[in-house]
Amino acid sequence: MTKIVQSRRGFLRGTGSLVAATALTKPAWAAEGAPDLQGLREKIEHVVVIYQENRSFDHYFGTYRNPRGGRKVDNLLNAEGVLDPKFINLQKTPGGAAYDYLPVPADIPGFFNAILENKPFHLAPYIPAGQNVPWDPAHNFHRMFAQVDSGKMDQFVALALKNPKAPPSSPAMLKQDEVQLAFELSKPSGAVLGYYEREDLRHYHGLADEYVLFDNFFQAMSGGSTGNALYLAAGRSAQWKAAPDKLKISQTLALSDPPYDAKGILINDLPPLLGPTDADFASLKIAPPPEEQTYPSIADRLNAAGISWAWYNEGWNGVKSWALKDAFGPGDGSAIIDNSNDYVPHRNPFQFYPTWGDNVRSGHMRDVEDFDEDLKSNKLPQVSFIKAVGIHEEHPSVSAPQWGESWVMGILSTLAQSSAWSRTAVIITYDEGGGFWDHVAPPQPDEYGCGTRIPTLLVSPYARRGYVDHKFGDTTSVLAFINARFGLKPLATRDATAYAMLDGLDFSQGPRAPAFG
Repeated sequence: MTKIVQSRRGFLRGTGSLVAATALTKPAWAAEGAPDLQGLREKIEHVVVIYQENRSFDHYFGTYRNPRGGRKVDNLLNAEGVLDPKFINLQKTPGGAAYDYLPVPADIPGFFNAILENKPFHLAPYIPAGQNVPWDPAHNFHRMFAQVDSGKMDQFVALALKNPKAPPSSPAMLKQDEVQLAFELSKPSGAVLGYYEREDLRHYHGLADEYVLFDNFFQAMSGGSTGNALYLAAGRSAQWKAAPDKLKISQTLALSDPPYDAKGILINDLPPLLGPTDADFASLKIAPPPEEQTYPSIADRLNAAGISWAWYNEGWNGVKSWALKDAFGPGDGSAIIDNSNDYVPHRNPFQFYPTWGDNVRSGHMRDVEDFDEDLKSNKLPQVSFIKAVGIHEEHPSVSAPQWGESWVMGILSTLAQSSAWSRTAVIITYDEGGGFWDHVAPPQPDEYGCGTRIPTLLVSPYARRGYVDHKFGDTTSVLAFINARFGLKPLATRDATAYAMLDGLDFSQGPRAPAFG
């Protein structure tokens, strides 16, 4: 596994070390054995991608073990099945001193009077998997690189939250020492070391028992939702080459995380200009122009090949009447979203491209309610992306893990009861780690990623039972899987070299009946 070797100073100061990162040895992406493309193309007619929010691998599968044994999972447990001592006292302050006890969030009732040693801990006694609390760990582009800390993975607690009392960042602050800056701009929280166990996420752990669990799978890009959603769609982020210097990282504070880097590549969240979009006009004024996103997306590849596809988004029916209007339309613009429980525009990557209107008019944008109807009427597209919002998406501060888990299982159950089940592969994955700690240092195939390791499962009647796939993959591996199945030309360097997630499929066996209720 290639480790990140840049110093934390580089991440706190600018992009110089990021550019240098491209010279690192690239990780080995390719599968060891030849994939069974003939079996894939003959027996899988439908690819379904369920794309959830903001959880890391150790956060969900840190203590996972298949009850039948089998391949070892790279998680928090050692060979004896207990927490590995190497994680004790790992987390350090920005100055490098190990915490004696974890700083606990006083604003979360479950942590009142809690005294936690500096090590990963079972989170459910403090934040049950069936309850949501109003908190959201920080996970912007440069902050996440700083949390990784050159592969030491020891700054997640120290940089867990943004300091709400910090003064506005300015070039004058560059004169301060980097450690002082980190202390000033951040607020620690030991809660990000918490993990859930089988008893908390029994359905997800049950899927891992019966299907394929990936324990070396990462978010494609460091940081948050928008960039990673764009990598899912195109193997790269959006751009605004003429973005003003004040919006870029060059000579500004990295931990303040401006939206663009020095090249004008979008590295943090902004809404799309095409509707329906956020009623946040300050952000819309600096959003990436659709006319600059002329590189191909997976939508372009699928459309050109005549392959049916749809992006099924919860809440779409309530906002679709604004879909053919732009944000600043005269008298009737599309900037109408003010509640993330309704619809989240920046998590639908196809809204950033000039082909958005064509894809809306062609019926590729649909509501999750339509997924059920399409299954019942035997009209399930060959490629489906499914996106939750609000209480179903698993994003902290909005959704509890079990709420999203139950929703995902409902989708799987509906699919399992349909005639499409025996010809379908379902990939369940997450946009990014959401600021939750994971112990595996992300490889770095380019200057933008990868970010945190994320939970990913492959569910199919042709999946090897209880298989743990150790090969390195990331979000662009989803594109590689779709490319492999439908013979599509890759979109970018990342999906062209990505592992296609095929080792866990066995087409020599007959299709298995669903192994869940």
